[in-house]
Amino acid sequence: MKVSFLYGGGQIEVELPDKNLIDVLKTSRPPTSIDEGYEVRRSLENPVTPFIKKGSKALLIVTDYTRATPLSKLLPPVIQKLREKGFKEFTVLIANGLHESASQKQLEELLGGKVFEEAEIVNHDVSKTDELTYLGETSLGTPLWVNSRLFEVDLRIGCGTVEPHFFAGYSGGGKIILPGVSGVETTYRNHSYAMINHPGSRLGVLDGNIIYKDICEASSMSGLDAVVNVVLSSEGGISKCFSGEPIKTHRSAVEFIERFIKVKARRRADIVVVSGGGYPADRNLYQAVKGMAVGELLVKTNGVIVLLAECRDGVAHKHFYQLVSKFKNPADLLEHIKEHEPIRDQWEAQIMARILTKTRIIVYAKGVTAQELENMMLIPASSPEEALEIAFSLTRRDAELIAIPEGTHVIPEVPRSSNT
Repeated sequence: MKVSFLYGGGQIEVELPDKNLIDVLKTSRPPTSIDEGYEVRRSLENPVTPFIKKGSKALLIVTDYTRATPLSKLLPPVIQKLREKGFKEFTVLIANGLHESASQKQLEELLGGKVFEEAEIVNHDVSKTDELTYLGETSLGTPLWVNSRLFEVDLRIGCGTVEPHFFAGYSGGGKIILPGVSGVETTYRNHSYAMINHPGSRLGVLDGNIIYKDICEASSMSGLDAVVNVVLSSEGGISKCFSGEPIKTHRSAVEFIERFIKVKARRRADIVVVSGGGYPADRNLYQAVKGMAVGELLVKTNGVIVLLAECRDGVAHKHFYQLVSKFKNPADLLEHIKEHEPIRDQWEAQIMARILTKTRIIVYAKGVTAQELENMMLIPASSPEEALEIAFSLTRRDAELIAIPEGTHVIPEVPRSSNT
């Protein structure tokens, strides 16, 4: 059976043997709105909770270039609505988290030209500690440092996309604050070994997820007034928009998207072939770990995950590469993180190492060399066909196989009785 997997900016077709294939897990994601601008305006006119108050200065905190939020379509109607309500000054703050600040070219690609005419554009830069304000600790002991621009305006709105997230449950909502515009110490604590290791810190889980709880507290303490969150279609367009108070609005968006992206699998498999989610989700190997985490939910112990991720920017995060490549055994890497944290990018390394303690991972990535993959305890493949051949050689010829063509856009559900 030929199956098309999201890969980079397009798709890659892979022939999977019918006799081995037991499931192809696809979503029924909602269609793109006929008028995306109208959908945003509809949301602003009919918010989950009212949020626009009197003032003249507004801060729009937006996701960075590693996220698929269609900001060029989202921001103009938001700014227009606020102008109608009397706001005159606008700042767009790019929530880079610990990522590198966006270049001018990346900003133009991310925001579109019109926004530059309407607002001041600023990168959140964690290295500029003099631009951070300390707000105390969350109930989980996270010291909260956030960008000081939040306290120079009358209205603070987070703009992002709601989609599955491999340890915060879902993106969107308060993640625009933590880690979006938080300090290094804050993110390290929220992404610590213990927090990532908690059983509730998983894909698609909010209730009982301590990382999500910490994020919600941080957004409240920061005075985030509202979020404008979108759910995307399979084409990457705006399907539905939700506006209002951060927690209630985010939950409403999650409730909507879960109707489309939760997919039941019959059982786990020996081999799971999973997409990295396509661009920008698979723009580098660091981000592509999220695809591995989807495969983790479906692969049997001692099975194999085959990850198809373009990684046009390579590994991209040098600290991630340097940390992982020091080790030949994932258990040793986990122990090192636990003993020596905080370490830059340890959370991505921890999740990949956790998966590697239970299964092997084969990667087909045009943008990463075979040597780099081998140095990171991953098995390189020069094509999807070679990846499959290696996978069967590591398991058996009659190994059962599951395909997840959309990768990070899917939340697989497996029966509890399924073989692990």
